[in-house]
Amino acid sequence: MALAFKINKAKYDALSDELKGEYIAGEKDGEFVLDVNDLPQGEDVEPIKRALEKERGITKAQKTTIADLNKKIDEFPDVEALKADNEKVVGKYKSFTEKTLVDNAALQIATKISTAPALLLPHIKSRLVADVSGDEPVTKVLGADGKVSDLTPEKLGEEFIANKDFAAIIIGSKASGGGMPPAKPGSQPLGRGTQPKDGNDKPKLFSDMTPQERVDAINAKKAEKAEAAQQ
Repeated sequence: MALAFKINKAKYDALSDELKGEYIAGEKDGEFVLDVNDLPQGEDVEPIKRALEKERGITKAQKTTIADLNKKIDEFPDVEALKADNEKVVGKYKSFTEKTLVDNAALQIATKISTAPALLLPHIKSRLVADVSGDEPVTKVLGADGKVSDLTPEKLGEEFIANKDFAAIIIGSKASGGGMPPAKPGSQPLGRGTQPKDGNDKPKLFSDMTPQERVDAINAKKAEKAEAAQQ
């Protein structure tokens, strides 16, 4: 294919350095014309034609390569979308893990200390939180201030046992009659109107009792009321 006699700057810039040497600036700005004056009479222009065809072939191949790359880019997954989807999945598993940890711990405590676990369950759950920041997720107990404390689930259960607001649904000792709790080894059984004694042989304040002593005192009080109601 013959070389164009006159081309603009864009076409000129697209030529190889070899072909650019065959053009000179034209009369108009940004215009280039074929330098025919440098070609002797009868000069063989076939090499120039072949070079031009080669240049056009390279340009076409480059355009094809660019088109293929653009297509691959369009087909490449959206990284941000994948990241968002991954975060959703992780969030679901995290929520499930946290809920499972809290629910299981609360149910274990409630069934251990209460005759009506379903009633006590929401109160216990409000005091528990799952911590998944470490290597293994764990259940932690919230203090009265709503912050994570050093209390264990067992100690939390003792708090609910000692709370008189839940006395009616707290499991008492399995006594053999009259609703009275069995005596602990090495101590006298609690009778009506009796209370644990402190070091000065004085009745202990309820706040000074151990969790088990509180349970015993509450059960004794309940037995006393039941007996009074029957009279």
